[in-house]
Amino acid sequence: MSKFEMNYLGVMADMAGCPNRCRHCWLGTHKNGHMSIDDFRYIAAQFKEWRNEDGCGIDKFSFFSWWREPDFRNDYRELWRLEQELSSPGYAERFELLSTWRLARDESYAKWAAALPPKTCQITFFGMEGNTGWGMRRKGAFRDQLTATERCHEVGITPRWQLFLTKRCLSELNEFLQLIRDYNITEFFGGISPEGDGYDLESERPELSDIEKIPSELIAFSRNGISMLGQTEKDLLRELYDNDEPLNINPSVPSLAVNADFDVYPNIAEPTEWWKLGNLKTDGIDVIMNAYINETTPGMTMNRTIPVSELVQRYGNPESRKLYTKSDLISRFMHQWGEDYLKKNQKVIPET
Repeated sequence: MSKFEMNYLGVMADMAGCPNRCRHCWLGTHKNGHMSIDDFRYIAAQFKEWRNEDGCGIDKFSFFSWWREPDFRNDYRELWRLEQELSSPGYAERFELLSTWRLARDESYAKWAAALPPKTCQITFFGMEGNTGWGMRRKGAFRDQLTATERCHEVGITPRWQLFLTKRCLSELNEFLQLIRDYNITEFFGGISPEGDGYDLESERPELSDIEKIPSELIAFSRNGISMLGQTEKDLLRELYDNDEPLNINPSVPSLAVNADFDVYPNIAEPTEWWKLGNLKTDGIDVIMNAYINETTPGMTMNRTIPVSELVQRYGNPESRKLYTKSDLISRFMHQWGEDYLKKNQKVIPET
């Protein structure tokens, strides 16, 4: 992004936060805020009215009233209309994401959602009831997920289950397999990216020896088998040792996330301090867009300058048989680099 060539930008405002605190969430545990509709309009106006020094702005926008669980606010219908109003014509979007919290509580929600694209809803599990409650950090979450599944079936929405496999749930996979049969599900294994809150789950990450504990019929139910679990770190490091190019990660769709405090982050990776572009209220839109376009945050600089081989040498464990996809292992390296950066650059408060 060294030159200005942005024809499109997505802007996600975390207006209400999320009812869950899922342990796998790459977004981390940002506080739940209470942004008003005026706040949302203010955010949209800042980006739509921004111009660079040559007088050029961004051509097309998508605005979202959430960046965790959608439709968490009671006025979700009004917010969807507002997203369409503020976005460029035809650019307001819906995804395979609905609020399972709301599906379990608002009987009119499923019918409303069924009239929108797409016709699929992603529903998360960490195993059976105890582990799903543990994983989502919310009592009753497991029952909510089952109710959400039933309500999706009732209105013609396909429930797409994702099971985040950890060492904790290996002993209950046969029981989970029966649940899949009971609810007529084609599920898939979700991979836990070791960033955000997911970084703290590394002790629960499956290893190569754990694959034999997964019932073969459960693997057969999964659309992609166990590919989401990846390979051992030991094997992946062999592919990465000689890569002297920087990461150069580019999101497929350029987007910015605005949290409840109006801090702004790029969607390259987890929304943490080493990626933060600035604060919309205190720094202003010019500071934020200049940081984004010129890639001046520590994380963005690392992404363009530090070779993969250097990250491997710093953070790779050649003896590890834990399972990662290549992108997830690199995400772990990026998180470890960011934590080290903060430790080295935190301000020292002199003793009094």
